[in-house]
Amino acid sequence: MGLFDRFKKTSKESLLGYLQNSISDNSSLEHIVSVFEEMCNMPLKEDMILFETGTYSFTGKPMFNFSLVRQFPNDEEEYYQIHVDVLYIPTEENKDFQRTIWNEDIEEDIFSYIKKTPEFNFCKDKVFSKIEIYLDET
Repeated sequence: MGLFDRFKKTSKESLLGYLQNSISDNSSLEHIVSVFEEMCNMPLKEDMILFETGTYSFTGKPMFNFSLVRQFPNDEEEYYQIHVDVLYIPTEENKDFQRTIWNEDIEEDIFSYIKKTPEFNFCKDKVFSKIEIYLDET
């Protein structure tokens, strides 16, 4: 493994470790978004940020997802994705929330955008069921 490959491995693992060490089950949604924003300020050559909400059955049962994803190239024509998924019990109140937006699709800062969304305003005062923080590849 070359020096650049070792740096990349260390870099993606350190970004993931930063999130895992800074976010706990007791964190507020505001704190989670702020920590994710801080992680996104750690420089990478090229990246994109995804904000997604909706009710999905990724975990085997339907959950309302408030998801933040940072995506960056793995130099093999695919991408690494660092995820922070905040999961809530689906309710009548959140069932109609559905949003998928990449930072490159909007003019303003993605985190300013997120903090103004109805989903953020709804979820920030609710108790979530679970937080999932993980790294995968496309």
